[in-house]
Amino acid sequence: MGLRDLFRRSRPRVAADPADLEHLRRWCATRVGVEAFLEPETLVSVPGLCLVAFDGEWTRRPVGDVSTARSVTKRLDLPLFDVLETGYPDRKRAFEEVRIARGRRERARRLREKMRGADER
Repeated sequence: MGLRDLFRRSRPRVAADPADLEHLRRWCATRVGVEAFLEPETLVSVPGLCLVAFDGEWTRRPVGDVSTARSVTKRLDLPLFDVLETGYPDRKRAFEEVRIARGRRERARRLREKMRGADER
């Protein structure tokens, strides 16, 4: 047994869930300018595919292995990028910042309304 054998995965690969693959297909059908980003396998997760639309909206699903990710992106006619090499596009971060800020404003509005209601009693 070599040193590399200690770090090699001994369990079988997890196959992609057909429901996840269908979600990716439907998501692409309703967005434009979609690009695919392959997320690496870690000790606790299988490789994932993150799809990012032109406006920064995104979705992520596990795909089981790299070959499945390649076949899915080829079937959907999407460019495939490796996250470790290219990183995520800036538009994804900008979309998340707007979404988070909107959520904070909404929570603050609800809290103000709740406080007004408590003051009126």
